[in-house]
Amino acid sequence: MLNIDKSIISLGFWNFLGAGIFGFLINLPIVSYFEVGTILTPNHGHAAMMGVFGMFAVAFMIFAIRQLLPDAEWLHVEKYIRVSFWGLNIGLALMVILNLFPGGVLQLLDVLKNGYWHARSPEFLDKKITVTIEWLRLPADAIFILMGVVPLVIAAGFAYRYVRKQTAG
Repeated sequence: MLNIDKSIISLGFWNFLGAGIFGFLINLPIVSYFEVGTILTPNHGHAAMMGVFGMFAVAFMIFAIRQLLPDAEWLHVEKYIRVSFWGLNIGLALMVILNLFPGGVLQLLDVLKNGYWHARSPEFLDKKITVTIEWLRLPADAIFILMGVVPLVIAAGFAYRYVRKQTAG
């Protein structure tokens, strides 16, 4: 059950960071006045929604798979779950660190300097730094999908196949 414990710990971490810190950051009245509609909003949304509810769903899924499979089958599936745990958490962290938070801070600084309209205009969004930050999202998404989602789907597929084999025979 070690993987369930890790998933619950990651849930607590993302709850603290995504819902707690980033939620508090964007909901302060003076900050909220300037940042609503900037990339800081999806920064909070990604970290809080996937980090809290998504990680809870993954933990519940792991719990259900573990209850279905005997130890011999679980050992085969567990390696996919371990890769998925790290892929989901590293991918989500890289989304926040490389793309959403820095992009949101740059956009907020532009709002304070040039006004809200400018921070949402092509003049700001087509800057080299902004485009570079957007492209930095690609490795994070690739890790999240390829090392996080895909192994979890494979693990669920093995569990499903085992259950089907047991009910058919």
